[in-house]
Amino acid sequence: MRKHRLTALILCAAMALVPATSCQKNKKKSSSSQIKQSDMANIGVNEINVGLSEEANENDTVFKLNSVIDAGKQTDKGEHYIYLDVTIKNNTDTAYTLNTLNNFYLIMPDSSEVFSAVRTQLYAINNFKEEIYSSDPFEIPANGEFSGYIGGFVLEEGKKEFTVCFFPTKENQNDKEDVIKVKITPDMVTDISADVLK
Repeated sequence: MRKHRLTALILCAAMALVPATSCQKNKKKSSSSQIKQSDMANIGVNEINVGLSEEANENDTVFKLNSVIDAGKQTDKGEHYIYLDVTIKNNTDTAYTLNTLNNFYLIMPDSSEVFSAVRTQLYAINNFKEEIYSSDPFEIPANGEFSGYIGGFVLEEGKKEFTVCFFPTKENQNDKEDVIKVKITPDMVTDISADVLK
């Protein structure tokens, strides 16, 4: 009898500890999610608007969008692959890497956002000249610059009006308070030229 009572008491004590422990875990999760939400609240608070082929200097980074190219219809749905020709200068003594998915996105006229798609990179690797296209990640040398085509983005037929957004994060991929924006209209998007292709 005593054994059964002791076992029952131990089981009750263990069961009482489980909810208390799980509550503590939930508290930790909610506080970490609050930190993430506060970080997200700072994304893009400092907007720098420039035109195509104009330089923006922010966070020790000089950014210029040289051109936007359209590789034409690439899918059965008539979707187009869009690529960015960029120049990024690093004004620090530290080299760092950037990538299209983390550092770039497009804002469409309806405020929806378009992010880089892997299939566009596969297309470019197979069809663009190596010295012209850079797949992710790409390095920005210390006190140097990167220049080339990156991306791309999948857009529906006729969707050639958008804003290109770039986060000059340097080596801290989460430093996204600054965002450089370049508004693009259909007349600024050029068809891919033969000198880009293999």
